[in-house]
Amino acid sequence: MNEAPYMSEPWFALLLQQVEVPGATQASIARQLGISAVTLNMVLRGTGPYGAGQADTHRVADRVIHTFGRYVCPHLTAEAGGVEQVITAEQCRAYAHRPPPTTPRELRHWQACQQCPHRAASAPPVPRPVVARKRATPDTSNTPTPGDSHDPT
Repeated sequence: MNEAPYMSEPWFALLLQQVEVPGATQASIARQLGISAVTLNMVLRGTGPYGAGQADTHRVADRVIHTFGRYVCPHLTAEAGGVEQVITAEQCRAYAHRPPPTTPRELRHWQACQQCPHRAASAPPVPRPVVARKRATPDTSNTPTPGDSHDPT
């Protein structure tokens, strides 16, 4: 593995933690991040344009932080009298991107989430449509047609 400069950054350590979780696969982590498995592999190994410094890792870093990172929740911090309350990105996503709850306390939290600066960053990845590849059509220009002078019948 090449030592690219970004490999010493905190987001990369967070990414490595996710890769080392038993049962985790690069494909599943890439799907969670909304990037291709090939891109994830190049970033992890420090190869391709990422290792050569020709490609920017900011997009990948942002996705890692907003998918696996932690946030100080402004609403919970206010409820706790100013003591910082840290939640995971998954907890933030679960509160902010759910339908409005029915209990007053949870509704206040949900309403605060709708105005929170972390809301957009914690949004679930948007699934990309699967685009079928075009099939190659066989070249029929050299195929004899019936009645052709080369046709033995």
